[in-house]
Amino acid sequence: MAYRCVIVIPAYNPPASFAGYISELKKAGFQDIIVVNDGSRTDKLPVFYKVERAGALVLTHEENKGIGASLRTAMTHYQEHFSGQTDGIITLNSDRLTPVADVQKMAESLHNEQEMGSYAIVVGSRDFGSHLVTDYDYRMNVLMKLIYHMLMGVRLADPMSGIFGIPDLRVQHCLDVPSERYSYETAMLMSFEKIGFLQVPVHYVSFEKGYEKARRPGDTFGIILTVVKKFILYSITSLMASIVDIIMFGIFTGVTFRGQMFAILYATVCARLISASVNYLLTKHFVFHFKSDKAQQSAKSAGEFMALSAVQCLLSALIVSVLKGVLGGSAVGFKVITDVVLFFLSYKIQHKYIFKDDKKNEGKDEELLKAEQEKAQRLEAVRQKKETEKEMQQHQTQHEG
Repeated sequence: MAYRCVIVIPAYNPPASFAGYISELKKAGFQDIIVVNDGSRTDKLPVFYKVERAGALVLTHEENKGIGASLRTAMTHYQEHFSGQTDGIITLNSDRLTPVADVQKMAESLHNEQEMGSYAIVVGSRDFGSHLVTDYDYRMNVLMKLIYHMLMGVRLADPMSGIFGIPDLRVQHCLDVPSERYSYETAMLMSFEKIGFLQVPVHYVSFEKGYEKARRPGDTFGIILTVVKKFILYSITSLMASIVDIIMFGIFTGVTFRGQMFAILYATVCARLISASVNYLLTKHFVFHFKSDKAQQSAKSAGEFMALSAVQCLLSALIVSVLKGVLGGSAVGFKVITDVVLFFLSYKIQHKYIFKDDKKNEGKDEELLKAEQEKAQRLEAVRQKKETEKEMQQHQTQHEG
């Protein structure tokens, strides 16, 4: 059985067994395989020669650029030579050779996504109940699952497998993801948050004998930073809004409402309205990158944001009052704990509901429509080229006759 997908494998100083793995994939029906030599040493060239003889295309980086650059190189080649003709791309690892049967499951799932018009990313989820699992992989998996769930509300069994099925119409989407090295895979996976995930169980495999570590010490930090970056930006915008609130409160109490009976109340309300507006605009544009084409949609998100801020203030006051009345002690301590919890809850509510793209009344998102139009244009260009070549051949045959 021939599979309608392209296998992509970044390779840095791959083990000797890698060439045999390519042969196994070819025999299993994977005819199109792209291997990226990411600046491997010259003594590894015989491995790549064998890979080429096995039927794979080898693209070469003169120096090591990281897995992100390798995937971009392969995807760019895919867009130029395969786009619109296959189900998409399946990414694999050169140092951990995923069983061919699991790759076939990934290919079948990717094909089904194409057939159903879902276009979600297919994620290979390794079995972490295996006795082969390393301590590093286990700890990172637990940490990343927790972060994805807490900050994004997404339950992924294995966010770091590196085994992905990318639908044909989403390849350009992945090329547009602004990240490099190991953090690229994480950024790419996160970019599918509002598109969707399809998880496929695969076996956990150990590193191949003779593999060489390509990950740098800072790569792990880069991966974690990529996931929490949005929350960090959210924290910064909230801090900036708090500073605006304090400054405006000082101006209103010291100048605008100075000497009035309810100066503090007036100043508090006016300062909070201004700081909440600033917070809304910063959060909308710089944290969630929320795009609203209609004024009604902007007004709706602004109203929901203001309502959430008001509820957050009231809940904080209520919870602190209850805790102090029941337990006694310092109200300040209770307020710090309460506000931290409400801060996280507010982030999740904004992320999931207030600044969520509204696709209920749209058949397909703009990105997908654009990709389909580009695909149709490419197919039309190919058709016209074939017709031109056919006419030229007929004309040449008539001329010879």
